[in-house]
Amino acid sequence: MKLNHYLAFLSLLSFFCVSAQNTQKGYLIDRNNKKTEVLFKETDFSDNTAMRYRISENGAYQSIDNNIVEYGIGNDYKFVRRNVKHDKMFTEISTLKEPTFISEELFLNVIGEGGDINLYSYSDKGRTKFFYEIKGSNEIVQFIYKRYSEDNSSQKENNYFRNQLNNILKCETLQVSDFLNLKYKKEDFLKIFEKYNQCKKQDTQVFGNKSGKKPKIKYSALVGLYQSNFAVEFSGGESEKETKTTIGFGGEAAFVFPSEKTEVFIRAEYESYSGRSRYSNHLTGTARQENNFLLESSFININAGARYNFILNNKNKIFIEGAVGINMPFDDIIYTVTYPEASGGASDIELKYKYSAKTNAYFNFGIGYTYDNKISLTLRTDTNRNLLTDDTTKFSRMGLNLKYTFN
Repeated sequence: MKLNHYLAFLSLLSFFCVSAQNTQKGYLIDRNNKKTEVLFKETDFSDNTAMRYRISENGAYQSIDNNIVEYGIGNDYKFVRRNVKHDKMFTEISTLKEPTFISEELFLNVIGEGGDINLYSYSDKGRTKFFYEIKGSNEIVQFIYKRYSEDNSSQKENNYFRNQLNNILKCETLQVSDFLNLKYKKEDFLKIFEKYNQCKKQDTQVFGNKSGKKPKIKYSALVGLYQSNFAVEFSGGESEKETKTTIGFGGEAAFVFPSEKTEVFIRAEYESYSGRSRYSNHLTGTARQENNFLLESSFININAGARYNFILNNKNKIFIEGAVGINMPFDDIIYTVTYPEASGGASDIELKYKYSAKTNAYFNFGIGYTYDNKISLTLRTDTNRNLLTDDTTKFSRMGLNLKYTFN
């Protein structure tokens, strides 16, 4: 392997480094009303399925299971598990003006607590529903908002939540006009909620949901074992497919969203291939032409793509990924033509040409498994990489990647 090839590749990996992972103190309450102080792994604290906690600094991480009915982190997050009636058609534009309620146990985000009323929210398919509870009623009620189209043409809105707010927030400083232009969004609910509590001279606890894990970049090293195929389609025909076992190695930087379910990444990999693809055709009589395509080259592959993780538990997850790749060859393809004489009495006639290999694009797909956020095994396949300008190479590969993540 040439020294300048090493240097070119290492320059692509110079940004790889290690960073630390933080935890935040919080608590859990189970169905037996037992409260436990815990350390939460930084994540998107609004995503219950992404939550991981441990009892001590050296303990193993655990998931939020069905036995947990409440968790909180300082004055920024509080979630409670409650049975509520909510509109199952909330995220759709319905032909019905009125909501269609179902009863379900949900983890509700407490966004505000007052003297006699609490506010909640729940994220549903990218949209947020809001709820209220009058203390002592032991009932959480959804604020009604509905998008609908009775004639399947013009879209209308059912803004009954304004009436609900006007009915429950009774105080001399609040007028009907304070409710008329409210939007179905967190900021408007909290604004009128705090105004009500000020009127009642009650304390207001607002949970800002501003802490939690920020997006991070993780760094990994990888090695790959592949079955690489090489053939050339040219004016004389198509050469035989040559299959070789090849090895690649490199690194990856991935931008991980707070929930750790979605990542976007860039991956740099060094590989080399040495193989010869042949094609023989008869000319006249016993004369024949031997065509040989020799590919002895190193490559740098740059892949940029996205990955989705299916988190099974605190130690295990599977994922799928897809990427667009750029393949940069260092060396050319040598094309040799020989005309062996039928009698074998004289030396073969040999013609040699050099075809310049070009930078090319391809697609890359993979499915894999990750253990403890550190070790990953991926089955990966590349689409064809065409190295030539005038003719066509059929250069593709499939194989396994072993990856180790440092942070």
